[in-house]
Amino acid sequence: MFTAWWHGEVADHWALGIQSPRNTPLSVAEPPPAPPKERERWLDIEGNLARAEALFAQRFYGGAWHPYLAADLGPCLLAVLLGASPNFGPDTVWYEPLSADPAQVQLRFDPDSPYWQWTETAVQRFRQAAQGRFSLAIPGLVEGLDILAALFGTQTLLTYLLDCPQEIHRLLDELDEIYFQVYDLLYEMVRDESGGHTLSHFSVWAPGRATVTQCDFSCMISGDMFAEFVVPHLERQCARLDYSMYHLDGPDAIRHLEYLVNVPDLTAIEWTPGAGNPYAADPAWWDSVWRPIYTAGKSAHCWAVPGNQIEPFLREFGQEGTLVTTGCDNEAEAQRLLETSTNWGA
Repeated sequence: MFTAWWHGEVADHWALGIQSPRNTPLSVAEPPPAPPKERERWLDIEGNLARAEALFAQRFYGGAWHPYLAADLGPCLLAVLLGASPNFGPDTVWYEPLSADPAQVQLRFDPDSPYWQWTETAVQRFRQAAQGRFSLAIPGLVEGLDILAALFGTQTLLTYLLDCPQEIHRLLDELDEIYFQVYDLLYEMVRDESGGHTLSHFSVWAPGRATVTQCDFSCMISGDMFAEFVVPHLERQCARLDYSMYHLDGPDAIRHLEYLVNVPDLTAIEWTPGAGNPYAADPAWWDSVWRPIYTAGKSAHCWAVPGNQIEPFLREFGQEGTLVTTGCDNEAEAQRLLETSTNWGA
């Protein structure tokens, strides 16, 4: 299913992923209570493994949706590995920016970093526990301007783009190489027997070296700046992978879609409209987001949409290269949706 989707095709059922509560939860050990302090909870390898397995036991996964686990330290692991101090919150991690002149900064990956050591230990433990019951994902690394925003602070980086663009170009070039130093190590840890793994945060399996790429920072810059500071590095990144999916986040990012659809090795684009906006499959986005993606021959990932929007979307754009994820109230409803949706948009 996933291999066909990456290639803009359909094999058996088109790529629909559904989850719901399971009729009869699987039997697993009761997980321990979470530690009271946020930092301890994030770093609690055994506890997080047990709590994830307890969650998997409660859920039905149908079609393209499947359980997976990643050793995440928030959305930007690479920033932590490059010296940003993490502030652990209930649901995410924020990063204390460096107080440094970018001209004096030399980015280097330190394999002796305690957070890298934790990541290695966590991934190895999760792999030992998986045994085919769930897949493994490379933790969210993130790249480019989003990492520099975590390292320097968003407002500060905006001024650096104007005041010292040559230093930002240098740091972005360094990041291109550091990203794959870390990625290559993690890929070998998480890959299954076929060489595949799951993309963190999106439950998308890929049959080779793959990643989710993004630039949330792009919502604050012009198209010309996106073309200068993002596109060349995105092209290099995608060229070194078998598959890649861009996470397009929020209406202010849509203006960069014209550049994204022309990145030759970018395989797929996922659209997240943001809180308070219509869901990803809503007709409001058909012309501004989805039509350019399909016209360019990219695969499309329509994430977390209500069930009643799926059939109209399929009738408009077809099954080839379409991945949709949704949730149902119960297992019977999920099974029924899998069956009735087989020929939608065919």
